[in-house]
Amino acid sequence: MKTLPSLPMRNKLVAFIKKYFLFSLRSTIISLFLPVIIFFIAFTGWISYQLAVTQLEENAYKSVDDTVFQTKAYLENRLYDIFEQLVAFSNDPKTLDLINSESSEVMPEDYIKINNSLKVIHLNFNSIIDSILVDMQNGKFTLYRSDFRMKFNQFPYKKYGELYQGSKEGFYWHNEHPDDIFASDSEVVSVFKLIGNGNSKANGILLFNLRKEFFENVLNKSLIGDHGYLTLVSPEGAFNSKAVAKEYSLNSKELNHLQSLKEERGRYEFQNTDGKKMTIIYDTMGVNKWKVAAVFPTDEILKKVNYIKIVTVVVILILTGIAILIANFFSKYITNPVSALVSQTKLINEKNLQLAFSHNGPREIGILGTALDDLMVKINSLLDQIRLEQDEKRHLEFSIMHAQINPHFLYNTLYSIKGLSDMGMNQEASSMITALSNFFRISISRGKEIISLEEEIAHIQNYLIIQEMRYGDNFSYEINVDSNLLQYRIVKLTLQPLIENAIYHGVKQKRGKGKITVKGYENEDIIFLEVIDNGSGIDTEKLTAIRDELSNKSRTSAIIGIGLRSVHERIQMHFGEAYGLTIESELGAGTRSIVRIPKTKGEVN
Repeated sequence: MKTLPSLPMRNKLVAFIKKYFLFSLRSTIISLFLPVIIFFIAFTGWISYQLAVTQLEENAYKSVDDTVFQTKAYLENRLYDIFEQLVAFSNDPKTLDLINSESSEVMPEDYIKINNSLKVIHLNFNSIIDSILVDMQNGKFTLYRSDFRMKFNQFPYKKYGELYQGSKEGFYWHNEHPDDIFASDSEVVSVFKLIGNGNSKANGILLFNLRKEFFENVLNKSLIGDHGYLTLVSPEGAFNSKAVAKEYSLNSKELNHLQSLKEERGRYEFQNTDGKKMTIIYDTMGVNKWKVAAVFPTDEILKKVNYIKIVTVVVILILTGIAILIANFFSKYITNPVSALVSQTKLINEKNLQLAFSHNGPREIGILGTALDDLMVKINSLLDQIRLEQDEKRHLEFSIMHAQINPHFLYNTLYSIKGLSDMGMNQEASSMITALSNFFRISISRGKEIISLEEEIAHIQNYLIIQEMRYGDNFSYEINVDSNLLQYRIVKLTLQPLIENAIYHGVKQKRGKGKITVKGYENEDIIFLEVIDNGSGIDTEKLTAIRDELSNKSRTSAIIGIGLRSVHERIQMHFGEAYGLTIESELGAGTRSIVRIPKTKGEVN
């Protein structure tokens, strides 16, 4: 039973596929569609290859088959012509009279007539017939046409009668053999008619020796591969048109098999002595039942199959490369606009909301880009509305804070003035009243939100004068601000909440007398204002919470008061988020509140 992969293995496989093949829209499109395209290209190529190979094999075999058929037809026609001459000569009345004559003498006119007939035959078929022999009545009548003399004085009827038997008409074909009639070194193919036998009263032979070169020329006209050849197969053996290497020649087993085939034409394969596949295509001549056979190595005739295979593979690879390029192009066409939208979407944050989305690409991408543009317009509109509402809310909070602080501070200060008056300390009471009036004058400042740093310093000086009179035994203060900075602008009531925080949460919590220092200095285009106390300090956990609350603009925690939060947010609202309030502190070592503002003159939005 087949088991499925374990769950961890499947998870790893899925993770691998997602990581390397499905990690983006473009890779997903390519990974999903490219294998399908390649499969269909390969499948189409394979089908085309199979069809081409099948057709090529059929064409190759048909070409050889046509060659065999045409060669057979030509040989058959020419041999029929020769055979008809032999039959006509043997049936000629003069020849029959000569055969049946009991007289040992031949009339001169008969001799001349027969000789003329042989001369005409030899002349008409000189390219095929090498020599002709007519021998009758145990050598009493002999005629021949040849360039060579006969090897014997009397034809061996008895020997031929024993070798050639079985033909009713007495006609025989003898495949390639050395000329055993005439004193010639050449080899011939013979067709002859035996008259009688060795013991017959009437004996004789009518013989045509055919030129070997004629058969060689016919069989060699056709080329069948590098090692293929045509052969003429008879019951006696095979006539090869050319010298054939041993590994490609027909061995006795295959020759016997070919000789024994009853079908007149056909094709079959066998393996030679080297194990190489060979093919034989044959056809049979009607004139003598000899077979014209083409013998060739199978792979040679099918050379083009390997060529087609290579071409098919190359074409598949080229088409695959083109498919990859096309898939890459179309995936880019589809995904680039989407990727552009994604990239632009990634740029969206609270600092970058003024984006125009790309409308390039398909219609759907244009619709999506337009929708995102509309969405950004609405978001910006809503954000502007939210900012306006938040600004109004901060102003309201500041007004509430101011309204809460002033009555409380005013009540405490007036109570302190009354105490001074009751004790007859009129000069001190007068100074406190002056400081209080100056304090409220700057606090009101005709409703302006932005004042000069000089006014802000004067404001905290009045505040510190009042608080020093109230808590003179608890702390002292020092203001050290570079006079060059006094002309620059600052948000009203920036330092007073910090000093108030330093008094009530710093030096008042300290044993002994504390000190509050206000410092102001510049660094390039930035002004730093520090309120430093040597009070009890803040533990690390609480300090981290304070910093987080300031940076997150959270309203859900009460770790810091409305005063510190208001200072930080109003600075950022007017000058930007690069500025604001930071707190540094160490438990038991005091606290440092640092205000960071730009160098600004004139009105600030």
